[in-house]
Amino acid sequence: MAIFQYGEWIKTKREELGLTQEDLADGICATSSLSRIESGAHTPSKEVFERILERLGYSNIYLVSYTNAQYFYQHELKYNIRQAYIDGHLEQARTLLKKFEAEAPDSKFNRQFKLTLNTIFYQDQMTPEQMLARFEEALKITCHQFHDLTLPKLLSFDEIILVNAIANCYFLLDRPDDAIHLFQQVKQFYDNQRVNREEALRTQPMILYNYSRILGRTARYDECVQICDQGIGVCKASGRATLLAWLLYNKAWALEKRNQGTDRETARQCAVDAYQLARILGQEQFAAFCRAFLDRVFPGALSV
Repeated sequence: MAIFQYGEWIKTKREELGLTQEDLADGICATSSLSRIESGAHTPSKEVFERILERLGYSNIYLVSYTNAQYFYQHELKYNIRQAYIDGHLEQARTLLKKFEAEAPDSKFNRQFKLTLNTIFYQDQMTPEQMLARFEEALKITCHQFHDLTLPKLLSFDEIILVNAIANCYFLLDRPDDAIHLFQQVKQFYDNQRVNREEALRTQPMILYNYSRILGRTARYDECVQICDQGIGVCKASGRATLLAWLLYNKAWALEKRNQGTDRETARQCAVDAYQLARILGQEQFAAFCRAFLDRVFPGALSV
């Protein structure tokens, strides 16, 4: 696909969503640069093109025909950093991040990535206030419109990760209403179908898990169960089960607290399913956590 065709496609998708060039370009590039990209007069950098795609709700799989070896290596290194952390290999993730810091070219997107991951990887050395300040600083690198708990109309994958982190910090700082307000906006972002299926699967279960957790901890049990059910549905439909056990546990916890009608029986089954799934997925620490919950609240459930 020729570069000018990408520009025409970006313009078409932007107009379909009812967005201005200012909405899409904010924090990524100048509005005049986006105008030239859409007209085919300017070739965007790989990073700018990737962020535009993500904000339009498309996976960066579209970059396959638009990537050179150096950019592919950089992109793969970022993926390996995230994956090492997800797999529980914190020291490996820290080592890879140092390699990225030494080798990656300077750009606002790379600065955002480094600030975000350094905060996550070294959070045990920070207070919640320090973490929140760093996450907000990172988000504002590209989200100039983020203020007074109001998110911009469009978000990229990395920006969604940051909003999730900021909301969790609000909860740690005893600001649950602010955390819920942010999660509501991100959920609406998904519900409006601005994100294609492949892209949503990367982040939506994480958002729904954390959203449901905070709803449960603030005794909003009906909403918690509803969000858990949505997250469970996403995980089942996608075949991606990483957070399925956690969502099942959140639902069990909320149902047991609500304790209406058949809630306790459903809670017991959800907790058993969470335990068994965690074991299958090798999530041993979480499996032990689920077992402790079952032994305390539903003694003998695992022997049935």
